[in-house]
Amino acid sequence: MTMLIKREAGANLKLLDEPSLPPRWDGPHVGLRITEGFVTFRELPLKGYSTEARTAWPPYMYEFEDLVEQHKQGELERTMQQQNRTHVSPSVSEITRAIEVCYWPAKYLSVKHPQLCEAVNAVALAHALDRDAGWVTRKRGGYADTWRTRHDHGCEIIAAELTRDRVLVF
Repeated sequence: MTMLIKREAGANLKLLDEPSLPPRWDGPHVGLRITEGFVTFRELPLKGYSTEARTAWPPYMYEFEDLVEQHKQGELERTMQQQNRTHVSPSVSEITRAIEVCYWPAKYLSVKHPQLCEAVNAVALAHALDRDAGWVTRKRGGYADTWRTRHDHGCEIIAAELTRDRVLVF
């Protein structure tokens, strides 16, 4: 666990805690970890994407007049952010953890509770995409409350199984 130290006036140090881990697995924490796993997978480079195929040239060369017009419209900052972004790939440990947590619904739910397995995966993916259960409803049908309820129930079952298997909380 990483602790951040904040310096305040007068050389006093104050410890800032990261969000604390629950003492044992619970449903919301399981849902959070599965969502983080999907986020990690989204950050991986695309298949077939190689550094050799990229070019150093920007997709469009802006002239001074273009930049003035963008500034007038309030688009200049967004354009500059797009040009200056870098992509940091996940580390091996992040990928390993993502593989582990994204396997939990299949491992603990697919045989006895296939509907819950589907709901846990669908809602966690929606959260990873900054969407909600309403997005799942539009993609797969049904009702958002039903998807959320199944997701929460599935995460509780997974949490109980992780506790039974003595998996350390992370």
